[in-house]
Amino acid sequence: MAEVKILIEGVHKIIGDGKMDIGCTTTLIKSDINIIVDPGALINKDRLISALKKEGLGLEDIDAVILTHLHIDHTLNTFLFDKARIFLRFIGGSSYPGMFQKLAEGTLQRFDLFNDIIAKNVKIIETQGHSIDGITILVKTNNGVVAIAGDAISDEEWLDLNKKADPNIYYDVEKFDESRKKILEIADFVIPGHGGILRVSK
Repeated sequence: MAEVKILIEGVHKIIGDGKMDIGCTTTLIKSDINIIVDPGALINKDRLISALKKEGLGLEDIDAVILTHLHIDHTLNTFLFDKARIFLRFIGGSSYPGMFQKLAEGTLQRFDLFNDIIAKNVKIIETQGHSIDGITILVKTNNGVVAIAGDAISDEEWLDLNKKADPNIYYDVEKFDESRKKILEIADFVIPGHGGILRVSK
């Protein structure tokens, strides 16, 4: 089975003067390869490098980066992993299979995120709603299925399916609800886009 470790616990809170403290949760998956999900905000660059070092890993030891969606607070530190394959959904809609890029090579290659295999015990599902390009990573661990959801479930309050999203902020509130329901039916635990790991009540 794979292992999952939160390296940086994300935040998303108002701090005054119209400002928001924002940074995503960054997660390490240890499978037959090492994967970073959502490398996060620039302000957390040094924290991310330090957290990897505590796991006995350097930047060069990361084989793949998966971006749950392309919002800037989730993606800026992607540049640190210039030798890794960078997997993303892009915004081409459901007919576009996804891709990976290699930054050091300046190359892009199409990749079917939902059917091709990135690593053992790791699967990707489409979870649009917060954004058009949203994906969730499902990881089989010894403790159950962990869903690394990005902002498909951004924090604990969105585990409540009765809570409704603001249509002025979300790409599609109906798809957002469908995606949350899909995740909660599959997962034993959720790692949200901004927060620590959550247990799913069954």
